[in-house]
Amino acid sequence: MNAVYVSVKAYLVPWSAFNRFDSVDAVNRAYEGVAQYNGGPVQPFVQREVFNAATSDDIKVYLGLHAKTGDSVTTAYHEAYNEIWNFRAKNRSPDLALRALTDKSLAPAFWRHEQFKHIVPDFDQALIDGNVALNVVNGQLPIKGIGVNGLANAPTALAGVKESDGTTRNYAFHRPIGTDASFKVEMTTGVVGTAIPKIFAELASNGITVSLANIEMAKKTQAFAELRTHYNEIEDAYLINMLMDGLTIPEQALRQPMLLGEQTTIFGMSKRYASDAANLTESVVNGATAIDMAIQTPRVPVGGVIMVVAEITPEQLFERQADPLYHYPVVAGANPDTGGAFPHYLRDTLDPEKVEAVPNRYVDTAHATPNGTFGYAPLNFRWNVMQPRIGGKFYKPDPAAPFDEDRQRLWAVETINPTLGTDFYLCTNMNTSVFVVTNQDPFEVVSQGDFLIEGNTVFGPPLLEATNDYAAVLAKIDQTRIVQS
Repeated sequence: MNAVYVSVKAYLVPWSAFNRFDSVDAVNRAYEGVAQYNGGPVQPFVQREVFNAATSDDIKVYLGLHAKTGDSVTTAYHEAYNEIWNFRAKNRSPDLALRALTDKSLAPAFWRHEQFKHIVPDFDQALIDGNVALNVVNGQLPIKGIGVNGLANAPTALAGVKESDGTTRNYAFHRPIGTDASFKVEMTTGVVGTAIPKIFAELASNGITVSLANIEMAKKTQAFAELRTHYNEIEDAYLINMLMDGLTIPEQALRQPMLLGEQTTIFGMSKRYASDAANLTESVVNGATAIDMAIQTPRVPVGGVIMVVAEITPEQLFERQADPLYHYPVVAGANPDTGGAFPHYLRDTLDPEKVEAVPNRYVDTAHATPNGTFGYAPLNFRWNVMQPRIGGKFYKPDPAAPFDEDRQRLWAVETINPTLGTDFYLCTNMNTSVFVVTNQDPFEVVSQGDFLIEGNTVFGPPLLEATNDYAAVLAKIDQTRIVQS
């Protein structure tokens, strides 16, 4: 009943995107067997390993690559596959752990978060609010309410005094307050029970000013910070700084995987009933779909690997979401049943921080800690309703309830007590309970395509089976030469 998506992506992984190369020049040097800049050993252009049939290697199996134990094989396909996944992971969330480039297992697919793509685990508060620098007229503000009225003893030097900010200073002159009655502290009242020290900083003549230049700086800083978020997939901070300065780095495009094309579609389903008399009401559903995608690549001076990856994921239901009206919150104040929790244009427009904390119960009302923070979302997020309603015989209030055959029409991947972590971004707990055969891959992918590659590769002419025609013709030729005297 819920849609099953297949997303096909074609990537070009330039050779210079492999992390053992720090530049295009390093690729060229490795290709020609020339030492790197520091004169050290020659960087291998291809990484090798000894194939062992006993070692589990899903990438090799699904790509249909064959070798014999003891063969020397390259890791280029494994590196390209893991570079693609790491590139996507860095763009999805900085908290996702990256894969080793030699990892041989299939990576988990990324969820299509259409419902909760607006929720993040944290947010840059300074980016939203902006920080305006304040100018203090006098760096040392006078403190009123504490003073001295005649000293019984002369002040002396004191070293190693730890102050309230944690730093240690040396006093040129000091007097201990506890033993010197000449120190006085102004109090608020003359009553023992209510009197407190009346100590405050005087800002009247030493005020704080806000300049228009600082306000403009805060606005521009906010804008540039939003721009900087588009470079999250770049690891080197100095490259980000150059891009922020408006400089063009043509080589950077060759330092990361390039998305050449992407297509997403939904499986079409057809039901087939049993034909034997005892099971006429039994049925199975077969799904199939097709994608046609044309890709083009620019000329790549360093070469690379083109890899097509397919992700098959069901539509996430999150059927126990909290309905905003059904779970209308109690309004703070004397009357808890007013419309104060509904959106209000004036109040919300003037709100300086249009962000709300998302409670766990919003994602799953059965959550063990419903009042805990799941993440953060834009203001009034709950009123942008995109949740499904699954009721009747498919109603399931408990995510840990036992298997229900009626719900086999739903491919529901449920997590008990969900959090905004790895399981939220990646399909790490995919189940196959809705399939007839649950102990094998539920999908088969057949790919066909033609590639036209332009380059300098020289191919030999067509060969003919040997018939000694050349020798037969040559025997008929007089090959003697005149010798001049």
